[in-house]
Amino acid sequence: MKIGREFAGRQLLGARQLQEDSYAFSIVADNDGEVEKLLVVIADGLGGHSGGHKASQIAVNAFIEEFFQHQLSAKSNDSFALHEGLMYANECIDRAVRDSGGDLEGMGTTLLAATVTRTALQWISVGDSPLFLFRRGELRRLNADHSMRPFLAEEIAAGRLAPDALSVHPQRNVIRSALLGQEIPMIDEPSAAYPMERGDILLFATDGLQFLDEATLGARLSKGSELTAPQLIRSLMTAIEDLKNPKQDNVTIAAVLQEK
Repeated sequence: MKIGREFAGRQLLGARQLQEDSYAFSIVADNDGEVEKLLVVIADGLGGHSGGHKASQIAVNAFIEEFFQHQLSAKSNDSFALHEGLMYANECIDRAVRDSGGDLEGMGTTLLAATVTRTALQWISVGDSPLFLFRRGELRRLNADHSMRPFLAEEIAAGRLAPDALSVHPQRNVIRSALLGQEIPMIDEPSAAYPMERGDILLFATDGLQFLDEATLGARLSKGSELTAPQLIRSLMTAIEDLKNPKQDNVTIAAVLQEK
């Protein structure tokens, strides 16, 4: 669908038995029915099997429901609507855990959501699901990483850990913030929108994408101007499958290609 930008999404099971990621796109129209922006929501469930699967689905559905409640208000803006969507998603996870009689105790999810227009990007995120921008040949992660990796990188830079700690440290993938139905320790929600340019490529993903090194990712994205959004997603998934990594996590990728 063309709305000043092209978008597509796809999932890969990887070496897991169950897909615990969820994602959605939603078109946001103004009061006259004209397309105004694109809403992207992606979640990576935690808690194992049915718990993680349910948590990510609950979070995505609840987020979209609450976001649109606030979009109907003339007093609301994207930053506020994204924040309220996140809070409501967290509340719904808490309710589901309490209603399960203990069966879903400990379930949770990361969550990354954003609105995209021709000129601006606004996001909110909790957890380690990355948001990448590819612009004029340069790949950049925009949102914060709430895993232990940034902390370990600081320790490596300070000489307190070995240079290979990011690949071998037993806590490297530990999540420091997630939606668990409790107080959320860390939220990345910039107050100002990020300016978008023609030809920009946005990637919203779960952390399974990071089995692919950034050099390979950048090389695939450099061909993005020649591909449609579905073709670009297929290219990235093929690169991940070609790794044949026996520990490959679920992968979900949503791509948004701005008009050139």
